[in-house]
Amino acid sequence: MFQMSYFYSGLGYDIIHHVDQTNGVLKVVSPDFFYIRKNGSLFLRSANPDVIKALHRRKLKVVPFLSNHWNQDLGRVALKKRVVLAKQISNAIEELDLDGVNIDIENLTEKDRQAFTDFVRLVRKGIPRHKEVSVAVAANPFGWTKGWHGLYDYENLAKHADYLMVMAYDESRLAGPTASVGWVEKSIQYALAQKISPKKLVLGLPFYGRCWMQDQSNSQAISLYLVNSLVKRHNGTIIFDIKSQSPKAVFTIKHDKKDLLPPGTYTLWFENEQSLRAKIKLVQKYNLKGVGSWSL
Repeated sequence: MFQMSYFYSGLGYDIIHHVDQTNGVLKVVSPDFFYIRKNGSLFLRSANPDVIKALHRRKLKVVPFLSNHWNQDLGRVALKKRVVLAKQISNAIEELDLDGVNIDIENLTEKDRQAFTDFVRLVRKGIPRHKEVSVAVAANPFGWTKGWHGLYDYENLAKHADYLMVMAYDESRLAGPTASVGWVEKSIQYALAQKISPKKLVLGLPFYGRCWMQDQSNSQAISLYLVNSLVKRHNGTIIFDIKSQSPKAVFTIKHDKKDLLPPGTYTLWFENEQSLRAKIKLVQKYNLKGVGSWSL
């Protein structure tokens, strides 16, 4: 099964350590060194050629993601300057011996739909065919056509991209699962209904959980590797919610300077082996290309 993962903390040698722990199952790693300047041009950050070579020696493709990091103004100026930006991406891929680009523009709307699809077309046109162009798209289980879900023309994006990476996470705005199995399945079904080959779909999995303080609507993302120690330290309880196929923990922080979180009672929805297996079964059920993850 194809597996890709995002890496969100520059491209220092620490990425090698993380990659080596995956025992060779990864095919593509997408680090965060394609940024957008305020004028819509490309800004490269921490793209270390020695690290790229080290990843290539491990038979990994290095496909950085281009993101506006939810900044609507940046996303729109990038689309406005898309001809120049697409050329800059093409040049960077050639100069740094990269294997393509993952386009991760978010928080635009249906008004930007055509320009966004055209941007992906321009990027594809400027990059050799053996290099990858992939696009991160919002999960859309309810078929919304307005707001940021309306940005993504699945059918036409798939014509220009090697695959679409469906961001099947951040389901709940209030305390609830990050990616319940029913919500994820509906997201897959919507994508397939857009006349897309299953082999052009990659299911995005969350390698994090979200923590809500009691009676609060804001949440804090918690990396999965921190969950067990956090719950144990505060004598929390973990239960597995059968309907959503997701674990959740409840714990109270009384006073702990070691914690990022202030004192209070928390509900943390996260992922474990059982919940991730349930989602991977959907990849097999619908014969999808594989899985992606945010983040390594």
